[in-house]
Amino acid sequence: MQRGAFAADAGALIELVYGTPMGEALRDAMLGEDADVVTHEIAITELRYVLCRIMGKEESRARVEKLLASGYIFVEDITGLVEAAADYKCERAISLPDCFTLSLGKNRSLKVLFATRERELAKEMDRRPFDVEIQFLEDFRLTRLE
Repeated sequence: MQRGAFAADAGALIELVYGTPMGEALRDAMLGEDADVVTHEIAITELRYVLCRIMGKEESRARVEKLLASGYIFVEDITGLVEAAADYKCERAISLPDCFTLSLGKNRSLKVLFATRERELAKEMDRRPFDVEIQFLEDFRLTRLE
């Protein structure tokens, strides 16, 4: 497996925490030190509230804290990402958290990793290519991170 560094969206982190086949592909790459994962504070917030709605506050907090304590992901402060995220949001019909993930990828020269091809993102990709490389976790569940 080729080593890579990725800016991960909350969707990829949700798959990771749930241990889905897509999440297992990411976990295996991280444990094998084939993938470095960076995310941002908004993605962690999104992860927390999605898990909270399904598992409750206590279990959500426990799982997120375990993930953060693992040392396998780094969480970037959003301060340096705001301007580029705003530019993406101004120009593109995608969610604000997605804009921050793209901004993180651009700022740190990382591949951007989303869990799946969400409709709005796919539409924008078809309309005009992004200035960062975008990959999808759904492509890696049966293959390898490249």
